[in-house]
Amino acid sequence: MTKGVRPVRSTLPSRRRLPVAAGAVLTVVAVAALGACTGPGSSDSTDGDGKPVPVAGSSVSPAPPGKYRTLPQPCTAVDANSLKKLVPGAKDYAGAESLTYDTDRLVGCSWKGTTADGVSRSLTLSVVRVVSYDPAVSDEAQAASDFDKKATAASIPSSPPSGSPATTSPTTATTTPSSPSSPSNAAAGSGTDGSSGSTPANPVTSTSTSSSNGAIGSNGASGSSPDLAPRRLSGVGNAAFINDVAKKPGKTSNRTVTLVFRTANVLATVTYTQSSPADAQPPKSADLQKDAEKVAGDLQHKVEG
Repeated sequence: MTKGVRPVRSTLPSRRRLPVAAGAVLTVVAVAALGACTGPGSSDSTDGDGKPVPVAGSSVSPAPPGKYRTLPQPCTAVDANSLKKLVPGAKDYAGAESLTYDTDRLVGCSWKGTTADGVSRSLTLSVVRVVSYDPAVSDEAQAASDFDKKATAASIPSSPPSGSPATTSPTTATTTPSSPSSPSNAAAGSGTDGSSGSTPANPVTSTSTSSSNGAIGSNGASGSSPDLAPRRLSGVGNAAFINDVAKKPGKTSNRTVTLVFRTANVLATVTYTQSSPADAQPPKSADLQKDAEKVAGDLQHKVEG
């Protein structure tokens, strides 16, 4: 080695230590951030319905889950003999399943038939399992809220009319009995497919003069009896209402009865429609409502197992 020249110390080792030290700092930061994300009161997982599940030590007490976790097959809710009366002339009484991507949350089925006299009937069932994504609100409470919104949208009174029966009786109809050849007697269930409507102050008969838009009345219930007006029902699920809308667009007269009920965290809708030629007996409210209530009872039993 040459005198007077100091040896140069290599800096390579210190350079190699720099990435290691930087990596250690990043690791500490990542761990701290993860701890902040999973602190008390947060949720880092979900259940089968996609609802957030609070972690252990959370200050939030989650509401209880809904009573029902699955849904039945609605196409089997009504027996074949009843379907033949409700929807005569149908090509397939097995029913057409509704397209759905989660049969644990939404299912449906429909039937449609037309008889030789030109009377068309359809029956549609829809069942929804309600799930609340608010940990403080139970599935059942959310279902009750959704039911109330549907009733409000249909202008259903908050309570049944004074003295009205819990369900529809065929003797409550005030229309003139039809002849044996009338379409309304062609089946025990002269059906309809449903839509909601508003509640009029004075129900009108199915033979009244139609308005400019073709609607016979806000609810179209035949006769003046309040027993057939859109109303809340008892004896079906935890809560239920029925709506009745009649229209006469021109060549046909159409009546739709819609019955919505709730059982625990499940909402179900029965929609029953009948369309008759203009020269035929108009669909009768009492018959259609009675049949819709019968179907709702069958569907309720199917849901409740």
